[in-house]
Amino acid sequence: MRIVPAPPYVSSTATFPDEPRLAVARDLSGRFPEARLRETAVVRAPDLDLRADPRGETRVWLALEALQVTGSFKVRGALMALARIRGKDARAITASAGNHGAGVSYASRILGVSAVVVVPSSSPRAKRDKISAWGADIVVCTSPHFDDAEALARELAERESGVFVSAYDDLDVVAGNGCSLGYEIVRGLGGVPDATIAPIGGGGLCTGLAVAMADEAHEPLTGTAARRVWGVQSEASPAAAWSLEKGRAIVRLTEDAPTLAEGLEGGIAPDAFERVRVAVAGVAIVSEAKIAAAMAYAHKDLGIVLEGSAAVALVPVLAGLPDEMRGGDVVVVLTGRNVDQERLDRVLAGAVSC
Repeated sequence: MRIVPAPPYVSSTATFPDEPRLAVARDLSGRFPEARLRETAVVRAPDLDLRADPRGETRVWLALEALQVTGSFKVRGALMALARIRGKDARAITASAGNHGAGVSYASRILGVSAVVVVPSSSPRAKRDKISAWGADIVVCTSPHFDDAEALARELAERESGVFVSAYDDLDVVAGNGCSLGYEIVRGLGGVPDATIAPIGGGGLCTGLAVAMADEAHEPLTGTAARRVWGVQSEASPAAAWSLEKGRAIVRLTEDAPTLAEGLEGGIAPDAFERVRVAVAGVAIVSEAKIAAAMAYAHKDLGIVLEGSAAVALVPVLAGLPDEMRGGDVVVVLTGRNVDQERLDRVLAGAVSC
């Protein structure tokens, strides 16, 4: 595991969700009662305390967002994004590795909005089935890479006069996915955690969490609260971490590899990167073997099914938290459970120990 810290405070053009968006995010389930959202369960995991910190100074908590109605947190942002086009004569068109697409499809049925979801050819069958089940049209890109699927979705939106909804670079999505979850974590914990560890791909979840934590701590976003949020991603597709190292957004990865965490695959948009480098403490890069081991640990020891894109957040705890993440209450956000059974079976049969 390698840690890439964010730079000290720098001047930035980053834009974050405004107060009207935050007002919706604070009570997302109340704003969309017909969606039957589940308030995320925040539970103690004392068996992980000493694995995370042999000094015994860290209390580990799990935010069980994998139990969400679509099997992933992504439905939150989808509801907020599609609500802005409800009642308009326009289709929502998006690209997704799977979970965002399932969220958009579910939200489209709840809100009465027509939707098209473009997925890469590598998108798991379990996620494609959920997209189709809730009524959105699905287009499978010939490429296995998310960046190519996103380019196709943008092209379709322009050609068909649709509304493109980014899976991560959209302030409604940031507010829904990250901020609403952050507010619920604070409510469930009874206070702002000392550190929050979450998967990171395009950065929407982590930056939204940082905004909510700063708001609840009554601190500026660039202060201590913002630096409580850490992202984790696979060494197979570490665009956010590499972008922090280079000081610029890596919009497209040219050398990414197959990964268990396909939901985090691809580059990061310039505006999304600006939010990450201002709001997030840093990014941990973890191996595919460690992701597999975390999936196996969750299944065997916690009784939870996690897809690879969620299990990444467990890896730093299982491997032993670095000093920067240790101390006090640490919340690990477990984001989704949508994994093909065949893949899970292979992982359980061959995963190595953390």
